[in-house]
Amino acid sequence: MARIVFETTIESAPSAIADALTTEKGIASWWTDDVSFEGARGRTMLLGFPIAPVPFELKIEKANRKQVVWRSTGEFPPHWVDTTVTWTLTPENEGTTVHFNHDGWASDEGPLPMSAYTWGQLLGTLKRHVETGKPVPLFKKSGKSGGRKPGPGKPR
Repeated sequence: MARIVFETTIESAPSAIADALTTEKGIASWWTDDVSFEGARGRTMLLGFPIAPVPFELKIEKANRKQVVWRSTGEFPPHWVDTTVTWTLTPENEGTTVHFNHDGWASDEGPLPMSAYTWGQLLGTLKRHVETGKPVPLFKKSGKSGGRKPGPGKPR
């Protein structure tokens, strides 16, 4: 099994980061503004993207100020099926260290490198949103990106 791993520091309390990862408004402020989510552990969020034929489905399996875990429960994208995204939040003097991993990939070939690139961009928009309070979704319903331009290919 392959995995994507990143780590960054966000100048904010873990609670603000957890809110950005577990609420509809939070997700819409850094990832995609096409989100439908009731915001609670055990619930599934639907994430739409301009070039995706159907929404991504991610269930929140764990949500607290130390760790947030999502599981891909939909059939799209096929390379995400049964993968898990884990955000571990550790308070530090200058904010919070965010350790990110997307586990369960069948291979490190194919779509994984492009997905890793996109996750790197998304950690940047998450950081900007949490530190400034301003929405900067990487993907918008209009197809125009928020923060930096998304890389070539489909969102992963």
